[in-house]
Amino acid sequence: ALRSLGLLPNQVVGVSLWDYFQTRDPAEPQIAAHLQALQGQSVSFVTRWLDCDFEAYVEPLRDEAGQIIGTLGIACDVSERKRAERERNQLQAQLRHQQKLEAIGTLASGVAHEINNPVQSIMNYAQLIRRRAASAEIDGYAAEISNEAQRVASIVRNLLSFARQDGEPYTETHIHGIVSNTLSLIATLLRKEEIEVSVDVPTDLPLVRCHPAQMQQVLMSLLSNARDALNERFPEHDPNKRITITARALPMDTSTIVRVSVEDLGTGIAKSMLGKIFDPFCTTKQNAEGAGLGLSIAQGIVREHGGTLSVESEEGAFARFHVDLPAATGARGQ
Repeated sequence: ALRSLGLLPNQVVGVSLWDYFQTRDPAEPQIAAHLQALQGQSVSFVTRWLDCDFEAYVEPLRDEAGQIIGTLGIACDVSERKRAERERNQLQAQLRHQQKLEAIGTLASGVAHEINNPVQSIMNYAQLIRRRAASAEIDGYAAEISNEAQRVASIVRNLLSFARQDGEPYTETHIHGIVSNTLSLIATLLRKEEIEVSVDVPTDLPLVRCHPAQMQQVLMSLLSNARDALNERFPEHDPNKRITITARALPMDTSTIVRVSVEDLGTGIAKSMLGKIFDPFCTTKQNAEGAGLGLSIAQGIVREHGGTLSVESEEGAFARFHVDLPAATGARGQ
């Protein structure tokens, strides 16, 4: 028990609870339990201390006359059981997330069929108008109608591709297309919230072998987090309310990686949270918004692709996430 807490024999003998737990807050579980026991109550509670989980029990300690002269307690280390419970909860949450994606896929498929037919009709009528246009002005209006209809059709296709997580093979893909398709799904929302997006993704980068829809999910998670951080720091319009997306090829010892970076000038991440940010159920969002699974799932996807997901941040200044993917051997973009 002493080893698990990093203590030496007799190191805590004679030390008060106040000093050991470094608090005099009567609401702290460890302190509250002993105070209640001194009032004659039997107390059981679960607590976490020094990265260990404990089930603790505290009883009044009485003398021969029945007077309370102290407390008697025992703490059982249940860290392994709690770890297994957290892993089980993580798997269940991931299953629920997958089920939601499948539901979105079914919905998107139905929506695509319902929308594509009238959109196709709009484009056909726009072409007919252009052929019979009596003036350049009318031809220009018809061309705009056709362009906007094409944009709707493209958004529907991207939504359908995003929702289809299974059954599609890994392909050699240019990261520029993945970035563009992801932005088409969230660009309108970002514009509405006055968030500027700057994209610097060269077209001659090496291709990456990936599951395009899964990589869209990773980028969507990073962009959503950046959006939340910017809205928290800048509720109104601000010149610093922007997201920057860059991509570069980085030579390694024996290979090349393609690094996609998503940076925002939002609230940043506290130093104490940087080591936990990819843990399941870890969230920095206020009012318990979000389940804390987005980055955990994103990291899992990137790892399955043989890559890494990392973060740099300064609290109150910025957050910068890097997605590093191995380049497909000898493949370069057009």
